[in-house]
Formats: sequence, C-alpha cells, structure tokens
Amino acid sequence: MGLPKTVRFDDELEQKVEEYLEANGIKFAQLVNMAIEKFITEPQTITLAPVATKDFLTTAKKAFKKHKDAMDKLK
Repeated sequence: MGLPKTVRFDDELEQKVEEYLEANGIKFAQLVNMAIEKFITEPQTITLAPVATKDFLTTAKKAFKKHKDAMDKLK
C-alpha cells in the first residue's frame, strides 16, 4: 500500500464526486484508483493545431515585455 496522497478538486467537481460516491456506494480511494487506472491505461492523444500568426505575435510581444529582464540577460 502506498503513502496517502492529497487530492484537491474544484468546487463543482467535488460536489459531483460526493454525489457519485453516495449513489454508487464506493469509497473515495476506490474511485480515485479506478479513475487513474482507466486514465493511464487508455491511449492519450494530443492534437496539435496551428496558431494564427496574429495571435502568436500578440502573445510573443506580451511575453517579451513581461520577461524583459531575462531576455536582456540572454544577450
């Protein structure tokens, strides 16, 4: 048996979890184990989508402005 872990849910998700546990008569640890087992055994695919040039340039300008000190150190 592994060490205890802490899980923190969003408020809406926490309510749904509590309702599910009551409706199905299982314990929280069992639900977490089943959910994680299912998630990590199924193939996960990440679909890359192209970014619009305008959006990229806007975001890049903000990043350069926000991290100016770090960029200056790289020079």
